[in-house]
Amino acid sequence: MGTAIRIDEWSAQDGECCGRASEARGDSYEWFVDHAKQCGRVTSGHHNLNFLMPILHGELAEQLGHLHDGPVKVRVPIHDALQVVPRTWRHEARLLIALKDRVPNVPALLRGGKASSVHAYVDGVTLSTLCPPEKRVDDVYIHALVDLFRVLGQVRREDLPPLPLRWPRTGDSSGYLRQLARLTDARVRRPNWGRFGTLFASLGVPPNAMRSYAERVPAMQPRPYALLHTDLHRDNLIVTGDPARPLFFLDWELASYGDPLHDLATHLVRMRYPDDQQSDVIEVWRDVMHSVRPEAATGLDEDLPHYIAFEHAQSVYPDVMRAATRLLGDLDVNNLDAEVAAVRHALLKAQKPLGFRPVDGRKEIRAALLRWRRDQMRVRGGWAALREWRRGRF
Repeated sequence: MGTAIRIDEWSAQDGECCGRASEARGDSYEWFVDHAKQCGRVTSGHHNLNFLMPILHGELAEQLGHLHDGPVKVRVPIHDALQVVPRTWRHEARLLIALKDRVPNVPALLRGGKASSVHAYVDGVTLSTLCPPEKRVDDVYIHALVDLFRVLGQVRREDLPPLPLRWPRTGDSSGYLRQLARLTDARVRRPNWGRFGTLFASLGVPPNAMRSYAERVPAMQPRPYALLHTDLHRDNLIVTGDPARPLFFLDWELASYGDPLHDLATHLVRMRYPDDQQSDVIEVWRDVMHSVRPEAATGLDEDLPHYIAFEHAQSVYPDVMRAATRLLGDLDVNNLDAEVAAVRHALLKAQKPLGFRPVDGRKEIRAALLRWRRDQMRVRGGWAALREWRRGRF
């Protein structure tokens, strides 16, 4: 059984749960992950559950190399989460190992694996808390973000985990955008079509929309590839209060390696700057890149709109599927109206780059969502009845 191991100093939960922290036996890491699932303060994202745990002690702290005071975050993938964005690397932990000592202001990975990982917790608040979407972002944070883009451009490909087979060669900007479109169709649209295909059809989105888009990718200027985060928005930025390190950058699971304009485009769209600030951010990015890696900004004015259009195009899949899935819970008029508005916004943004004519009337969108919800509830009821029958309850 092993010897008892003291795991943590305090817990956010009840006294009984705290007491169990001193009873760990066997593999200290696996026990700690289980303990965190029961007792940690939980936050959830689209792909992971995060459990905040306090100071580590003893054998486990030594095992993880986390000997200084401070909490840690246990990160556990949500296994049935919707797969709505294609990933370049399957395991975030491997990338974080590669980033150590190469990219600053990234939370330290203490231990990582397929089923869980433990990270040093960064004390602070998300930028979205201090500065909600559509509000101007302070210049100090803009410069911190652009400096991250600069640093990412200096990370060598050979220092990163292996890329998937047949990855486009550096400089092939059109090939990279075409790869993104093909992966979106293969890994997002196609696996989810069996469940959501009737909904997309009702909304006017054809099954071949993304494949057709991939065939229409225009010729673009060559730019050297770089490490990309691709998900830098206000909820993934931690404001620390430290002038030397004003931001920490979270959630690297969607990182990629390709045209740096893709990273800029996803950032501009997801950050939701006010209109009068977005052009300023582009110019700061251009100036910094010109000073350290001028070829990365080649063709910026002509080619950035192509990546912004792709971001709107691919977003139709996650935005529609997530909105529909949220309606499977408790349904009221306010929730339904909000999801109808979200779906309509996604359709209108995607219609031009994907080349389809969507249903844009709120009444028609509402009817399509309710039909899909009704069908899904029937499927759920059928599976529940089958499980009960197998248990001999009928």
